[in-house]
Amino acid sequence: MSKFSNSVFSSLVLVMSFTACVDEKASEKDQDAAIGAALLSQLSRSGSLSGTSSTTGKFPIPTCEVAAPAFSSLATAGFNSTCGSSGCHDGTTRYNATNYNQVKGYTVAGSPTTSSLYTAQSTGSMAVNTNQSVDKAIYCWILGGSNP
Repeated sequence: MSKFSNSVFSSLVLVMSFTACVDEKASEKDQDAAIGAALLSQLSRSGSLSGTSSTTGKFPIPTCEVAAPAFSSLATAGFNSTCGSSGCHDGTTRYNATNYNQVKGYTVAGSPTTSSLYTAQSTGSMAVNTNQSVDKAIYCWILGGSNP
């Protein structure tokens, strides 16, 4: 090979090595980020991120007996269009509490404590009109994936 060819070849090998190194580091970062997110999610689900607190609002953090409860479990617990006030969630002024798609829009599947539905009913504006059964049903439904 000529001196020029060796130089080009060496440069090409160097660039390819650098690219592989960058890709490997990016892949490791992606993997580390995924592991970190999974750990945070698991800690959040177990309540370990809340320090020594064993509550998420006015009730203790519920224990969920069913891994992925259905949307109908909310109505069974008492979460419906009248909650604490007549017409509160009948769909005319706010979302319709009996409509899966509307209610799901206020959730982050798998994360009750970051879902506006759960935070509003456990500590926010709806807390005055809720009970422990509704709190548990909403928490477990969201934790289980906000399934239909």
